[in-house]
Amino acid sequence: PLPGSHEDVFACGDIANVVPHPRPKAGVFAVRQGPPLTANLRRALLRQPLAPFTPQKEFLGIISTGGKYAVLSRGRWALGGYSWLG
Repeated sequence: PLPGSHEDVFACGDIANVVPHPRPKAGVFAVRQGPPLTANLRRALLRQPLAPFTPQKEFLGIISTGGKYAVLSRGRWALGGYSWLG
């Protein structure tokens, strides 16, 4: 466990801060944290060592600008005015 943390407390999604791997509060991270959280909860119940978790570094962000248009971003790249409904 990290210094000052509690090894019997688990969290994922926007409420979780993975101190060694800070990431923005985005839904993609919550969805990706679910399976490792489930596996580690099982491990904890069976008193097995927990598996380490490292979140992905980049993700695709989609922000609606109204109507059928959006701004897409990934890492340092962004594309605006994209019609995502055809």
